[in-house]
Amino acid sequence: MAAADPPDRTSRSGLWLTLALAVLAGLLGSLNGLGRFDQILYDRTVSITGRSADPDILIVAIDDASIDALGRWPWRRAVHAALLERLREARAVGLDLIFGEADTANPHDDRILADSIRRNGRTVLPIVLDRLNRPSSISAPIPGLAQAAAAKGFINARVDSDGAVRAATLTADVAGERWNHLALSMLEVGGEAEQAQEFLKRAAPNGGMLIPYSGPTAHVRTVSYLSVLRGDVPPEALRGKYVLVGAWATGLGDAYPTPVSHDVSGMSGVEIIANLLQAARDDVAFQRPPAWWNGLFSALPVLLACLALWRLSPKRALLVCVALLAGILLAALLLLASGHFWFAPTAALLGVALCYPLWSWRSQEAALRYMDNELRRLQREYPPVLNEARAQAAGPSASLESRVGELRRALARVRNLRRFLADGLDGMPDATLVFDQDGRMRFRNQAAVMYFQRLGMRPPRVGRPAIHLLEKTISDPATRQRVAEALSGQGPAAGSSPWSADLELRDHAGRDLILKCSPIHTAEGNFAGTVATLTDISRIRQAERQREETLRFISHDMRAPQSSILALVEMKQEGGSREGPNETLDRIAALARRTLHLVDDFVHLTRAESMTISAVELDLGSLLQDAVDEFWASAQKRGIALDLRLPLPAAYIRGDQTLLMRALCNLIDNAIKYSPPQTRIECGIDEASGFWRVGIRDQGHGIAAKDLGRLFEPFSRVGIETRGDAGGAGLGLAFVRTVAERHGGSVEVSSEPGAGSVFTLRLPMAPEASAEKHRPHGLPAA
Repeated sequence: MAAADPPDRTSRSGLWLTLALAVLAGLLGSLNGLGRFDQILYDRTVSITGRSADPDILIVAIDDASIDALGRWPWRRAVHAALLERLREARAVGLDLIFGEADTANPHDDRILADSIRRNGRTVLPIVLDRLNRPSSISAPIPGLAQAAAAKGFINARVDSDGAVRAATLTADVAGERWNHLALSMLEVGGEAEQAQEFLKRAAPNGGMLIPYSGPTAHVRTVSYLSVLRGDVPPEALRGKYVLVGAWATGLGDAYPTPVSHDVSGMSGVEIIANLLQAARDDVAFQRPPAWWNGLFSALPVLLACLALWRLSPKRALLVCVALLAGILLAALLLLASGHFWFAPTAALLGVALCYPLWSWRSQEAALRYMDNELRRLQREYPPVLNEARAQAAGPSASLESRVGELRRALARVRNLRRFLADGLDGMPDATLVFDQDGRMRFRNQAAVMYFQRLGMRPPRVGRPAIHLLEKTISDPATRQRVAEALSGQGPAAGSSPWSADLELRDHAGRDLILKCSPIHTAEGNFAGTVATLTDISRIRQAERQREETLRFISHDMRAPQSSILALVEMKQEGGSREGPNETLDRIAALARRTLHLVDDFVHLTRAESMTISAVELDLGSLLQDAVDEFWASAQKRGIALDLRLPLPAAYIRGDQTLLMRALCNLIDNAIKYSPPQTRIECGIDEASGFWRVGIRDQGHGIAAKDLGRLFEPFSRVGIETRGDAGGAGLGLAFVRTVAERHGGSVEVSSEPGAGSVFTLRLPMAPEASAEKHRPHGLPAA
């Protein structure tokens, strides 16, 4: 067991390291990565995934030129009313301007602006929430303006910890009242309320979503407030447009850092609203997946990296890790651009980046530990023969180089002897095992490995006791004990000359073996171990049994007809026979034919067992039809109806025509021999899962259940007392079984005494491309 411990510990350490790295990456991924680093990667990715600006969205910017022409801010509200008169053909107008207090300097301006808003009919005014997370109050426009507006929407920006605006909140509940973002309110006023609701469904449960910016700052089409007010912008350019009015001038209004404005000071709030409006119209919403999705996305590359490090060489594993790092970034980009999901990649990048150095450290520790264990294993495996010194294991604090040097010296001491023994053992054709003086196995050749595999056992490992192998090999307990004593040197002549074994036994698989044991001695003559060889003589014993069966066949079945012939001739010569010459000759001819039939059956069985199969494509239906035609006259002579079930399928197989034809003839001949007159024999072919089944059904006496098991054995003639002796030797059905098995098939029988028997020959189908299935044959001969 100790020899298997280092690999087991190495595998366990690799498994634990893989699990630790995967869990770390999955945990960080479920917590949305590494924060700031993921934000940087997100910003760069969003910058790449831009879209064309929506031509139906227009920003009317309060820019520096407008300030210069109209005076310092704030302007009179009558000016805004005049602007709204110019925007009467717009689809919806969003005023990103706060009107939270009445104009005390020009009190009539509030009424003028309210009338203008009412006449426009599609103006949306902003409100401000006290906070985005669970707001409790709002700052709304003055009542006159709020009542005149077509809708209202909040304009709060959702700012991340670094001051950038990457996400937006689309809806919020304030004191039981539902408020939407200004962009969604504009969609509803513009007649796209259904689109706004669909867009809301893409938001997270808290109403938030990542803003899919269409481009950098100033990407949205913008015109000057002054140019619209003067009428420089033609009405056609404003008709049917979503118009946002907001501050753009230097030092005026709000400007926020965004993922697409890293090259400038920021993006104005009105343009952020325009980007959100376009996203809603395009139905594009960047979303963060559930935490477990992101954890899985982070853990999967780590598992792949560890698998590559486990299976590949260090160079190839390094290339795989580099490719995984690039693949993670590419996957994050493609998922955001195509699937609109942002998977935070830094957790996966960190996990893969840690894989290679940590795995290299683990591999080096495993290599050092493996060398230590191998040195200790050499101490256990190398017996003290030929006065060889034992290998010395390096200390736990020794370096890799010192361990390599010690291992090299230890191997040099045993290399020649071990190589000599290993080559000699592997070159032996018989299974050979070498045991030490304690009865533990130290060497086994390749033939021994193959023998135990055929026996259904794992190949014996070094250090296993002999008694363990013998319990799994030798079936007789007394023989096991006797051999165990021989292998341990405790036999009758233990001591200076241990007992040697040379005996025949049988293993659990029924193989006949000859076990020979010889002692090994050191140069001083001390007992050092035992060499045991297992020689398989099963074929020899089988040949002997076949020879005995053949001798019995020749001495009984072959001699009986000849003896009868001689007896008839002798009676005729002595004149003691009352039969006429024709009757005597008929008897002699019948006995001679029986002898020839026996010889033919024996020869055909022998050839079927040994000859090389010449596989050609055959139509089993044609063979069966020919066989039925051949025996039709014999069946009619005995008053038996021999029928062929039609139509026959095109049953194509591959095999030897002569052998298959004779097998079919044997089955039909047996059915005729053992069927009483005025009965019926039915022959047919069926298809069953890759095989063709030829069925021969008779109405004979049937076969007893106790005889079915040996029905296909050579020289087996069962149930003759009930069926009548038809003169066979039990070789016909043995021939059928041999032919079926050599063609990859089988033969089966089902029978009930008094009700007849069904013999079924199963043969594998030929490839379907060779012929059409189920093509009917013609009718058989009359």
